Amino acid sequence: MVTRKLIDALYRKYNRPPASTDELNFSLLFDYALENHGIVIDEDDLFIGSVDPSSPFARIPLRHIHEIFEFENQIAIVLRNSIVFLSKSDSKVNVHLRMEKTSVWSRIKDSLLYRD
Repeated sequence: MVTRKLIDALYRKYNRPPASTDELNFSLLFDYALENHGIVIDEDDLFIGSVDPSSPFARIPLRHIHEIFEFENQIAIVLRNSIVFLSKSDSKVNVHLRMEKTSVWSRIKDSLLYRD
């Protein structure tokens, strides 16, 4: 089961892309997601066929991928501010977006700027 705590741990642990894309575990994608998700990898990008082509997650530059991680029922593609979860058993795709927390200073500044 993927929990909020586990998602936060993935963002912390994989906060940077690897030095080379060769360090990424693409075999997980080919073993579990190729058939259900139509995965295609070229020199620069990862294409996910089960995602609507107009989505920004249909084509992911390889240099933006921080890690490919396996869960019991899903494969996670960890990016800087999002994680794409691909189901192992069907073509379902879920995306977690990490929202940047605003600082106290930003909230004070915004409240002063946008007063009625």
